[in-house]
Amino acid sequence: MNTLHHEILEEIKKKSGKPTAHTFLDSYLGNSHPRYPIGAPVLRTLAKEWMRSHRHLSASAMANLFTSLIEGESATEKSMAGILMDYTTREQRTFNPKLFDRWLDHLIGWAEVDAVCTGKYTITEIPAQWKVWKPLLVKFSKSKNIHKRRASLVLFCSPVSQVYDERLAEVIFQNINRLKAEKEILITKAISWVLRSMVKHYKKELTLFMKTEAETLPAIARRETMVKLKTGRKSLAVNR
Repeated sequence: MNTLHHEILEEIKKKSGKPTAHTFLDSYLGNSHPRYPIGAPVLRTLAKEWMRSHRHLSASAMANLFTSLIEGESATEKSMAGILMDYTTREQRTFNPKLFDRWLDHLIGWAEVDAVCTGKYTITEIPAQWKVWKPLLVKFSKSKNIHKRRASLVLFCSPVSQVYDERLAEVIFQNINRLKAEKEILITKAISWVLRSMVKHYKKELTLFMKTEAETLPAIARRETMVKLKTGRKSLAVNR
């Protein structure tokens, strides 16, 4: 365990209790990793305060910390890596994106994958380091590891919801077409999420894509995306 990892884990323990395993949440979250009984707001406050006093750390030091956390035993440690990324400095985010290939071997279920693969890091660094990210995202979409295939989609969700970059849209549509025949909910829901994330900044491209590809998409992705395009909401309101 990385020494900084140990430091953070001790803070988590102080604010929670003993980790639990094999709870009723396992089937929902998609893994049986132990979890500390601590809420997301508390974890986020802890991460923000810890990063405030560690802004001097280099990108390589942060990468080593993230690796240690993600390879840790609990889902809480893994998720904490993603939360910490939100509070890193611009310089601290310049580690090699190829580390995600290693990290995703240790993330199981939608909750862990999404915790590490969404957020402020992806908004700035995927466009900034596109020469590295583009082949990596394509590689993930072809992986035998379903969690890497999910990541090939959800890594785009935060960036496209905030900025317009035609380079991202091109690869999103390519990855979706590569994965749209899959039936696993990890993939079908990811397709829906990334398409809905595009509504604000990519409405023209998305509308054209849906005109030509809608019938080939998973039903949930087709339905939720069309509703979002028409109403701005994920689903239609239920009449009472």
